Amino acid sequence: MGKRQIIYTTKQIAGSRELLDKEINLVTREQRVWHGYITAIDQDKVELKDARSGKHTFPIAEIDKIYREVVTDY
Repeated sequence: MGKRQIIYTTKQIAGSRELLDKEINLVTREQRVWHGYITAIDQDKVELKDARSGKHTFPIAEIDKIYREVVTDY
């Protein structure tokens, strides 16, 4: 078994239903990394729920990229 990373740029994030309820890592333009699950996403913002502090809202303009790991059979 292996893993691969799928990276989403800012243009791919806005309104993407594919990311809802997925475990992701969100990297801000300040190079801070947040880990959690996306609970809501629209054209302007992303809501992230982490294990410790609860919900966070990030404007799309402040996000550098989002990446998630997918387990593969090879």
